[in-house]
Amino acid sequence: MSDEANIVQLLSDLKHRIFPRPFERLGVNGVGLIGCEIGVYKGNHSESLLKKLSLKKLYLIDPYDMYDSYIEGHAHYGVDQAPLSEAQKEALGRLSDYSDRIVWLNLTSDAACKEITEQLDFVYIDGNHAYDFVKADIENYYPLLKSGGILGGHDFYNGYCAEHDGVVKAVSEFAVANNLVLKVELPDWWVVKP
Repeated sequence: MSDEANIVQLLSDLKHRIFPRPFERLGVNGVGLIGCEIGVYKGNHSESLLKKLSLKKLYLIDPYDMYDSYIEGHAHYGVDQAPLSEAQKEALGRLSDYSDRIVWLNLTSDAACKEITEQLDFVYIDGNHAYDFVKADIENYYPLLKSGGILGGHDFYNGYCAEHDGVVKAVSEFAVANNLVLKVELPDWWVVKP
């Protein structure tokens, strides 16, 4: 990563430790919400969702597996499973106080969507950032939303980081194809289901 990219990442991390992410602050509101986060990693954003929103239930989806097609994961963590296993332990500890409001689904997002049988108020996508995976997450989870539900996610950076180009492409295509208003406040994006 370049020095500039490192600075942008550091500033983004600091900003989100102090303030809620735009998705939480601007996109989602209501009481007794049922939501889903795809890509939990160490649970930082999950914890923020649980603290900042009035959640009845939050589905947490992450396989914590260094599967072959997880190219981005290999770039960040190498081929060793240990970093993901450590991240899972950290997430379990960080979120233990919220166990009455969370449902862990240690599955791929493709498999996990079949386990959710209720309508959702929101879905936050921050899993595999490759185009095909983001597109599949959008197509699989959008039908699970209630009317007025929010579909959003992380890392909508056009040109900043090539590994996020799949997010920008998949999200933009979906919004245009479905005549949805795409809202973006970096690093988050979201649309509202009519």
